Amino acid sequence: MSNHDVEVAIDSFPTDQATALRALRETLQSLLPGAVETIAWGMPTFKVGPDQVVSYSGFAHHNSIFPGAATSAAISGEFPGLVTTKGTVHLDRDRATPTKLIRRIIALRLAEINDSYPRANGKTRRYYSNGVTEYTGVIRDGMQHGSWEWFRRDGTLKRSGRFARGEQIGEWTTYDTAGEPYRVTRMG
Repeated sequence: MSNHDVEVAIDSFPTDQATALRALRETLQSLLPGAVETIAWGMPTFKVGPDQVVSYSGFAHHNSIFPGAATSAAISGEFPGLVTTKGTVHLDRDRATPTKLIRRIIALRLAEINDSYPRANGKTRRYYSNGVTEYTGVIRDGMQHGSWEWFRRDGTLKRSGRFARGEQIGEWTTYDTAGEPYRVTRMG
């Protein structure tokens, strides 16, 4: 899917509602520079790595953001009067959503995603608060195993190497702020 598909989806709403949805999109883009926009379940969606952060859309009487059930439940207690349903937070139909609310939804959702790792297959990753990957690797029997990579908040590669049951092995590369290798260390 392209940005054009997202723009077409937003443009299908009445003018004031489309303006509010565009403002929501811009807020999400600024808060999640590490995310990819796509269309999922017919809605504009922001994903980081393989993980869906939020989807959003407009409806007859409101707009909604879909951060999942746990985040929706948590946010309802923090913002009295906010209408939530299972997995959904209702937003004003024709006005921009406060950035404070969206920032909190993103923080809760990314914490939920981070807590979902490692997965059953051992794959693990962690995201910074801006949706950029902090690290990726595999956990086996509670220990780091196989190839691992660490990234800076801007997404540039910081370090890479391999583990064998928690022990660093082989060549470990450290990268400069441009993501270029500048030091290689040989580990036992």
